[in-house]
Amino acid sequence: MKKSFLLTILLIILQFSVNTTQAAGPAIPLKVAWDVVKALAIDTAIDAVQDLFKDHVEPAEVETLRQRIDELEQQLVMVQNQGNYPSMAEFNAVQQIVTGLGNMVETIGSRLDSVEQRLAALEKDLIALRQPLLILPREKGQKAITEQLDFKINYVYRTGGEGNFKPLTDGGVLHSGDYYKIIFTPVEDSYVYIFQLDSANKLFRLFPIQGFNNVTVNHGNPVQAGQTYYIPSKHQSFELDEQTGPETLYFVATRQDDVILNQHYQALQLSEQQHNLAKQQQIQMQLIKTLRENKGPKQRLQNDVQGIKTSWQENGQPFSVLQQTLQDVCNGCVDILTFEHR
Repeated sequence: MKKSFLLTILLIILQFSVNTTQAAGPAIPLKVAWDVVKALAIDTAIDAVQDLFKDHVEPAEVETLRQRIDELEQQLVMVQNQGNYPSMAEFNAVQQIVTGLGNMVETIGSRLDSVEQRLAALEKDLIALRQPLLILPREKGQKAITEQLDFKINYVYRTGGEGNFKPLTDGGVLHSGDYYKIIFTPVEDSYVYIFQLDSANKLFRLFPIQGFNNVTVNHGNPVQAGQTYYIPSKHQSFELDEQTGPETLYFVATRQDDVILNQHYQALQLSEQQHNLAKQQQIQMQLIKTLRENKGPKQRLQNDVQGIKTSWQENGQPFSVLQQTLQDVCNGCVDILTFEHR
């Protein structure tokens, strides 16, 4: 069933709920009415973000978004008056989405042919939209998602590709030719996104990733509790090139798919394929701002109290490191590690 058809059904249900309420009072079951409103808000936000990154947006697409926002505003008033929502956290998240979408859609409508202009005008709006989309549960019957996450994680490096792996810490110094990798184990099923801004000021996504150096790794989301992930792979490491300067790693953890980060990175990849440097720079700058604006409290990695080690092999040589823990990572927050590449 096509998405446009599903949205049409949602709008019909919403209109029916208004008419029924006006005629006979709040007779529709509370959960069904709220789930429909919430689903339409999420789908409208996703469609608006997709339009935001399009090279060209049709006026009809903008008008459709306006109509859906108008419908959502009416529905929010109705459910607020009736108390037809499961929690203030969910209601506030939907309200925040609808409020933000109004300005976003009008900006898209006035800049139909320029991704760069839209992003420049909607920098703060896009960042603000991300958190409510992460909080709102997309599965029926779930509660607002606010719980924190725990990980076992190691950032390690190997000088010149020789000797043992050592911990890579924030503010550390590595040199061209050094090897490094990231190893993590989620305590719960979750979603992980890892980005690196390298010394050439180019942003890469290290996780999820399908392959590295012609080796298929199929690192994808969601990640499974208790499974250990090796980035780039269990038997390979990244090697620093000759371009020196600061390098930054961004580790993002969420409890459900991060729509904003996914759409943003897809747009960045498309701009690279189009060889549109101005567009690429604007999209990358906005994505980095989104990551930095969602920086969580600085978490210091702690050695695992049980003394558990992670082991692997590279080129037939065995390695092991004591696991470290990253605790109480807030849903959608970003842990940042920066090192100097000399």
